Order: sequence, then structure tokens, then C-alpha cells
Amino acid sequence: MRYGVHVNSGSSVTDPAVLRDMAQLAEDLGFSTILIGDHVVPARQIQTPFPLKIDNPPWAVYQEHDWPDCFVTLAYLAAATQRLRLGTSVILLPYRHPAVTAKMFATIDRLSAGRLICGVGIGWMQDEFGFLGLPFAERAAMSDEYARVIKALWTDEHPRISGRYVTLDRDVNFGPYPVQQPHPPIWVGGNSLPALRRVVSWGDGWQPVALPLAELEQKIHKLRDMVEAAGRDFNQLEITTLSMPDVSVAAARAYAALGLHELSMLTTTDQAPQLFAEMRRFADTLREAAG
Repeated sequence: MRYGVHVNSGSSVTDPAVLRDMAQLAEDLGFSTILIGDHVVPARQIQTPFPLKIDNPPWAVYQEHDWPDCFVTLAYLAAATQRLRLGTSVILLPYRHPAVTAKMFATIDRLSAGRLICGVGIGWMQDEFGFLGLPFAERAAMSDEYARVIKALWTDEHPRISGRYVTLDRDVNFGPYPVQQPHPPIWVGGNSLPALRRVVSWGDGWQPVALPLAELEQKIHKLRDMVEAAGRDFNQLEITTLSMPDVSVAAARAYAALGLHELSMLTTTDQAPQLFAEMRRFADTLREAAG
């Protein structure tokens, strides 16, 4: 089981020296992936209920910390690293026109020589949708259509799209195209049954968050059944999740036993010394768990 690091906000992703040093330390420690979150304008006082069943939701992360643009950040990381896979976890598909998203993703895949992972989700923060002028109730339908538009632009030199939100009835000069073929992997974020359906329909991987091990195991079995019923090969999917830095060796082994491909560390501080220490402990734990 591979291991990665997930960062969202604060000085760990806004201070260029800290971000560079964190990414290079990740490579030195054997991390496989660095993942960057996505929000544009969270409210100072969020009214939307938190989507995960956890105690003490991290409201301050959304309401007080800086959230740099994930695409620009990944481009910076592409130049600062050699081996790390670079991913979003997750971009919110309705927030940008799919041609813009497809272009930015394809460009990063080019600049990184094929190291991009496209983690995507439908979004949950109704306050933010309102500020952006987007219909919150249509976010699932928008995401499904946008994902198909993105894949069409990546893989078809003559795409034709006639959808509810996007129409393309003529040839366009889209390039550059991604390095990875047929396209960079798309990881679908979310814990719900509709999220699993999206994996089956157009995803290449699944990234749930904050699921207890027993529930995670049940949903992996459910996903396997759904994928096989659709005639797809379950073994071609990547399944990943996120963990706190203090994960135990036993828990890491339990995740691996479920067949997870990657476990990524959620950062709990944006202070460089503490962050780097967390990364070292996490890497030590995952290496010990692997035996």
C-alpha cells in the first residue's frame, strides 16, 4: 500500500519555501502522492451542515485559512519534484466550466510528465455555491455531465457534446492533450451510494473520507459488486482514503488488508517543523506496517 500526503490550506501551501520543502521531503521519505484540496470563497460563517459524521468539524480550516488555487499549486509542485504523483482531493466539478478544468488538468499532466491524478467531487458547501451563482440542487447532474465533457475533450479530436449544460457542435483546438493515456486517472470523492455510482459510470478510482474500517469494508464490497455488474474490471480501480497522522501500525495493516492502494496523511498543522515531523512519523508507521 502506497502512502501520500494531503494538504488544503494555510502556510503549508501558501509559503513557497515550505511547500517546496514539504514536497521534496515527501519524495525523500518515499511518499507516492501529494494531494491538494479545492475551495474558492468559503463563507466566514458557514451555514451548510458539515458533510462528514465526525466530532468537532474543522470549521476554522474553511472559515479562516487561505485556500490557494489548486491548479496553480500543482503546477508549482510539478517544477519542484521529480517523482511524486500530483493530485487534487478533490476539485469541485461544478465550480468551473469543464473545458477550463480539462485544459488546466491536461496542462499540469504535460508539465509533470504524466504524474497527475484528478480527484473530483460534486461539492457540499451551499454558501459557496450561492456566492459563485451556481445551482446547488443541480450539482450532481452538473458534475456527471462535466466529467463526460472533460473526458471527451481529452480523448476525442472531434468531440460532439449535446448536454443540459454544455453544447459543442463544431471542431475545437483543445490541446495540449494529457500525457497519460487514455487520460489521467479520475478519482471520485465521496462516501455515498451516488458517489459509488459515479465511480462505476466514469471513474478510475474511489476516495472515501472518514469512514470507519467496518463501513469502508462494506462499501468496498458494494463497489466491487456494482463494478462487476456493469462489466468493468474492479482490479483496474484505485481505492484510496485519508488518515490522521497518528495512524497506528495495526490500523495501517487493516487498511492494506482491505485492498487499499494508497493511504494519505491529512495534515493537522501548517507549522513547518511540526508538519515535517508528522510526515516522518507517518512514513515510519507505513513502512513498519508493510513489514
